[in-house]
Amino acid sequence: MLLRLKTELGFQIYHYWHPDVGYQKAQINNKVFRELNPERHPILVCLDHDVILHPRFIEDHYLVHEKQSFTPFLFMGRRVDLGRDLSEEITPQNLRHFTQGLNLSLLISAFRGQTRHALRSLRLAGPRWLLRLLKRDRVFDLLGSNFSLTTQVMLDVNGYNEDFKSYWGEDGDLFVRLRNLGIKRDGLSGYAVQWHLYHDRLTETEAHVIAYQALLEDHSYTICKNGIQKVPRTFL
Repeated sequence: MLLRLKTELGFQIYHYWHPDVGYQKAQINNKVFRELNPERHPILVCLDHDVILHPRFIEDHYLVHEKQSFTPFLFMGRRVDLGRDLSEEITPQNLRHFTQGLNLSLLISAFRGQTRHALRSLRLAGPRWLLRLLKRDRVFDLLGSNFSLTTQVMLDVNGYNEDFKSYWGEDGDLFVRLRNLGIKRDGLSGYAVQWHLYHDRLTETEAHVIAYQALLEDHSYTICKNGIQKVPRTFL
């Protein structure tokens, strides 16, 4: 597939891979980030492998940043969480129809209590007052499958924290560092639309939640030690 896309698409594709030997989201992301040049790649759009993108997903992320004149900025999107049955119905043949927005299959799945946040399938790019009226601007944290930021900022905070070697917490850790650095941020749901395929998911433990709450209280934490670069630890 990748070889075919490399010949069909009019831009360069780079594929980074590592062995599947446990939870390594931070490691594989940082492996890519190390190769980025902020001058050549001013904006970094992050997503996961288990999502379907609206045809204007990347465009939406870039439009948000263009309005900011590429100043240090973080944009946070959201997603539609698809139910099991609906996820199993998606094929390469019906995928394009599915990504056009809200459809009957989505509504039925939502009515059955399987798909969550189905209305986010409606792409809304209206004026800010309308988005505020519809409560589409209430995004207050970073979702790892749908965010973008100035590449230099990702390098400044040293990327993802590779101390996280099990599910949950690495996105929040990154968000806290960006917040503490004073990066301007914004978020919208129903813009940069994506659909998340169903799969069995782990849940955070009480220890995870307590650790993250403590992290939120730390306003001095702006760079992780075990990230893109390995920062030597200092001892008093």
